[in-house]
Amino acid sequence: MDSRNQIIEQILLEISQIIDNDIDMESILSIDAERGQYILMSDGWAESKRFYHPVVHLELKKDGIIWLRCDNTDLGIGEMLIEKGIPKNEIIPVFYSPQMRELIMK
Repeated sequence: MDSRNQIIEQILLEISQIIDNDIDMESILSIDAERGQYILMSDGWAESKRFYHPVVHLELKKDGIIWLRCDNTDLGIGEMLIEKGIPKNEIIPVFYSPQMRELIMK
């Protein structure tokens, strides 16, 4: 499990650096490894509109399965996890309905 924790943290740190390169945006990375929660938020302004929203939310279950709860990037977090060695069948995109998951995970 520790290697999965490290992989998740590494990916979220990479994404947070991209966010932090934007002058008007700041990343907020919250990690609770004991409970398997990894959340990356963005906070900032575009003209007079405030943006404060989740960028990525991953949950590492006790059995090692990674629940991809939120991916508001165009980077493909699932693909990034697969590139780091996590098997595709151990990444569950829970933001899709169970029926849709069956179709896309085949």
